[in-house]
Amino acid sequence: MSRNPQRATANLRHITDAILLKGRVSVVQLASSLSVSEVSIRKYLTTLEQQGVLIRTHGGAVANASSNVQPTANYNLNTEQASSLSQPAIVDNDPCKRAIAATAAKLISPFSRIVVDSGSTTAHLLPYLQTIEGLVVMTNSLPIATALTQKSNNATVLMSGGTWDPLSQSFQGQMSEKMIASYNFEMAFVGASGLDLVKGTTTFHELTKLSQVMSDSSEQTIVLAQSDKLFKKMPNIELSWGKISTLVTDNLLNDDAQHHIQNYGVQVICTPPMEK
Repeated sequence: MSRNPQRATANLRHITDAILLKGRVSVVQLASSLSVSEVSIRKYLTTLEQQGVLIRTHGGAVANASSNVQPTANYNLNTEQASSLSQPAIVDNDPCKRAIAATAAKLISPFSRIVVDSGSTTAHLLPYLQTIEGLVVMTNSLPIATALTQKSNNATVLMSGGTWDPLSQSFQGQMSEKMIASYNFEMAFVGASGLDLVKGTTTFHELTKLSQVMSDSSEQTIVLAQSDKLFKKMPNIELSWGKISTLVTDNLLNDDAQHHIQNYGVQVICTPPMEK
C-alpha cells in the first residue's frame, strides 16, 4: 500500500465505494484506475476483507452483503439502483405466491447454502430466509440482499454483481453468471414466466443463462410457479424438466399435468388448500 497515509485512505475509500456500488471488482481494473501496482491492490483488498467489507475471490473481490458499511460516493448510483436500496423485496401481496413460498421454505434446513433468483414469487421466500439459522444466501436481487442484511438469523449474504436490470431490480449478465458459477449450492430457487409440459420452464426474456447457471451450480433446482403458468406460452426455454428437481406450485394443478411432470422425475409439491 501507499506510504502516504492520506493517499492510502483515499484508495481504500475508492475501492470500498466501487465494491459496494458494483458488487464486484478486479485487481487489474483497480490497479489501472488508481495507478498503483497489483500488489498494492491485493494489500488493500486484504485490509478491506479483514474489515468485513468484501470477500476475496480469484483476481478480485465481491461485496460482503452482510457488511453494514455504506458507500461514501452515493452519487455514483444511477436512479434505478439508488431507489432499489429502499425498494421492498416483496412487491405484491398475492396469497397464492405467499403459499408457494411458504411451502418451498420448508425444504430449507438451517446452515444450507442456497441461491435465490429474482422474481415476484421467489421474493416471498424472504420472511422465511430471515428466520432460518446460518444460511449462506447468494442472490442477484438487490432488494432481497438488502432486506437480509437488515434482518437475518446469522445469514451470510452474497451478491452476484453484474449488469443492472431496472425491470427486474436485479443484476444480470456474464459477471453474474461467472460469480454464481464459482460457488456450489445445495439448492437453487428460481421462478418461471411459463410452464410447458414438454419443454420445462419458459420465458419471453432472451437472457436465460443466469437461471441455467444457478441450476448447474446447485445440487437441487426448485422452481416456484403458479399452476396458471401452464397457460402462458413463451418462446424461450429456460430450464428443461431434466434440470429441475422439484416444482412447488398451488393446489389447482390438475392431476394429468402433475403426473406428466412427475414422469420426468420431478417432485411436484402442491400447496395445501387455501382457507376461504
